[in-house]
Amino acid sequence: MAPFIRRRILLITNVECGELDLFLATAQSLLESDPGLDLHLATFSGLDDDALPVGVIYHQINGISMYQAIEELLNRTQDEGSISEPFAGPPGFRKTRRAIRAYASHIMPYTGRQMVDVFTSIVDIIRNLNPDLVVVDSLMSAGLTACYHLEVKFVCLGPNSIKDFAASEQPRKAGHWKFPALFSQFEYPVPWSKVPLNFHFSLYTAKAIKNDPQRKEVQSYLTAHTILRGPLDLLKNRPEGVKILVSSLPELDFPLVVPSHVVPCGPIIRRCQPLEETDAKLAEWLANGRTIYVNMGAVVKVPVDLAIEIAKALKMVIDTFNRQAEKGRLQVLWKLKKKGRYSVYEPTCSIAKILRQEFAHDRVRIVDWVQPEPVSILRTGNVVCSVHHGGANSFNEAIVTGVPQLVLPVWGLCYDYAQRVERLGVGRCGNPTSKPRWTAEELSRELLNVLVGDEAKAIKANAMAVKKICKQNGSGADCAAMAILNECEM
Repeated sequence: MAPFIRRRILLITNVECGELDLFLATAQSLLESDPGLDLHLATFSGLDDDALPVGVIYHQINGISMYQAIEELLNRTQDEGSISEPFAGPPGFRKTRRAIRAYASHIMPYTGRQMVDVFTSIVDIIRNLNPDLVVVDSLMSAGLTACYHLEVKFVCLGPNSIKDFAASEQPRKAGHWKFPALFSQFEYPVPWSKVPLNFHFSLYTAKAIKNDPQRKEVQSYLTAHTILRGPLDLLKNRPEGVKILVSSLPELDFPLVVPSHVVPCGPIIRRCQPLEETDAKLAEWLANGRTIYVNMGAVVKVPVDLAIEIAKALKMVIDTFNRQAEKGRLQVLWKLKKKGRYSVYEPTCSIAKILRQEFAHDRVRIVDWVQPEPVSILRTGNVVCSVHHGGANSFNEAIVTGVPQLVLPVWGLCYDYAQRVERLGVGRCGNPTSKPRWTAEELSRELLNVLVGDEAKAIKANAMAVKKICKQNGSGADCAAMAILNECEM
């Protein structure tokens, strides 16, 4: 009888919620698919002990996380302290180029010394474990650099869409020119009159990333060790046979041909307990009526002037429902991450004045943090609209629960999901003319389009149809786990 060989897999990811949750969900599915697996996860400090599935061995990566590096970069460049700040403002030639330059520095926010610390820590972890396969975050430059450098067998996993890795490889008929460049705010397909400018922005992005001073500094520090790698290397310098697993499906993306090395797994959503078990009081409150859930993610900080616009819009929408008694009670759960210091419940605050009556009747709750997983809130069946910033996880969580969406894209990377929502007919863009800011008039109008009338009925039907497609394709985490285990066999 052949001896039993226990397969060893190492997962390497950033610690930011959107990316970490994908890896935790996939880790759980890996252990269920192969209980005998020797499974390891490496990330930065900050991982909640309770979040790690039983059976996964944790390794801490030395150095600071990517989000911490971005915050330090913003402080060094004397930005106003919000990651979205460099990308704010109306579109235009100069504005788009400025946003692209800011983006180039954000995808490589580390200083040379910081990157060397992270890179060498990951190299040490890989060498000590000697895994059969490494699964690395497709957005993590330090992890990718280590895998390229050691020439280990690896696959990539990330929250990306198919388009992120497939657009540049489209055949002529479904050409690259159709896809909007970052921060251009062009619609898909790009109008013929905008194609030359779109092409310019695409070339400018590649040039800005290549010539970014921060990137050059990092490479100078790494020269003695290796060549710096990043997500763009997966497009042009991908090692032969390396697969890229994405948290999406062709049915959820723009029309395109999927390359053989890109594996659409479907939305990878971390499992969680029902809301009734984690926060019974919140579940009871949600059951009181139809709920609008506003959650702009962990990164977007909302200044008081834009928070006031949201408050005005919510007041308009609630008043409209009150005039239509058959619609029943409408309420709002709003997770607000503030930019600057202001208190929404202070009597002197404009938000408190606008929503005074709603606060008194407990129809609007504004909180700094929601402890339960967002998807557990959406799965209650009481949420009639998910308002978010256009992040991949926020989009996918609403998709798999069949909840209509309203997207307020705040920078270039989010515009794609606003367009996907409207192409799929599962919601609306809440600031089509004022993005990346928003106004109460525009936001309230689009919210009512999602909630009331024939268009609202069609949106809900489409949301349920897309949910059914995802269910038929099975769990994205299970699909990713099977793809990873197949790579081990190969």
